[in-house]
Amino acid sequence: MHKIFAVRIGLIFNPSAKGDKARHLRKQLDEIQSECTLLPTEGPGHAEDLAEQAVKDGIDLIVAGGGDGTVQEVSNGIVRHPDALKRVKMSVLPLGTVNVMARELNIPLDFGSAWRVICRGYSEHIDLPWMEFQVDGKITKRCFPALAGAGMDARACERVDWETKKRSGQFAYLLAGFQTLREELPAFSVKTPEKTIERADLVMFGNGHMYGGPFDIFPHADLQDGKVDAIVAERVQAWRLGEYAQAVLTGNLPALSGVHYLQSSSYELTALDDLRVPVQLDGDTMGQLPGKVTVQKQALEMVMGKRE
Repeated sequence: MHKIFAVRIGLIFNPSAKGDKARHLRKQLDEIQSECTLLPTEGPGHAEDLAEQAVKDGIDLIVAGGGDGTVQEVSNGIVRHPDALKRVKMSVLPLGTVNVMARELNIPLDFGSAWRVICRGYSEHIDLPWMEFQVDGKITKRCFPALAGAGMDARACERVDWETKKRSGQFAYLLAGFQTLREELPAFSVKTPEKTIERADLVMFGNGHMYGGPFDIFPHADLQDGKVDAIVAERVQAWRLGEYAQAVLTGNLPALSGVHYLQSSSYELTALDDLRVPVQLDGDTMGQLPGKVTVQKQALEMVMGKRE
């Protein structure tokens, strides 16, 4: 934990906003451009390339300006460089809809306040979880600083409507989740060194407490304990809709019958039939099972707000 002075900051952001939102963002960026290198993205996946190049260019602090999807891309661009985790710090300027990682790092959601926290440079090392999964029959491995999931959780991410997400934020994910309850969900197993759950419809992984916004889904999570917390639901049933909604909103999901709360440094996920079981990382669908989750303990140095 320490402060940074005279660092080179690179801000990776999506410039695609339109109208008043775009003008407001441009004004905010104009106010800080003398303090950083602005690195606008040109499309999906470009943030990853920009982050990798920023490491090569000697940037000291790489800031993901966006939501959790941008954080996901930037972190995976950073780790492409073999020495990056020893050389580079990362932070988050919350410009997205849900901003789970910013909330976990105690970074204000207001642009100006968030930038002041970033420039103060207080940092800590946090755990870096990884998931191995399948894409077009090939094994892929990516890190996820905030959250991941498989089964119904990932299917809900596929169903999120972009316009609804812009209007209602995290509630778009809840709506998509409720819509997914009408589908026949493919089952899978979840295995850790400590416990095996033979059949599940849903698993949610959290590096920190929150999921889908301000909802405290993982009450015992710690960003520095070398473990990923998980909620595993054996069966997700439409008739329990009201019960699920209340549990999410009140933070009592682990108390429901048929729901397991796990903490482990490794997980194995295996589909129980030939049906596709989707996987999501930080809110974006990426591939399908089989999969494995592991953790690099305190591997990623993040600039954040001081925590009490």
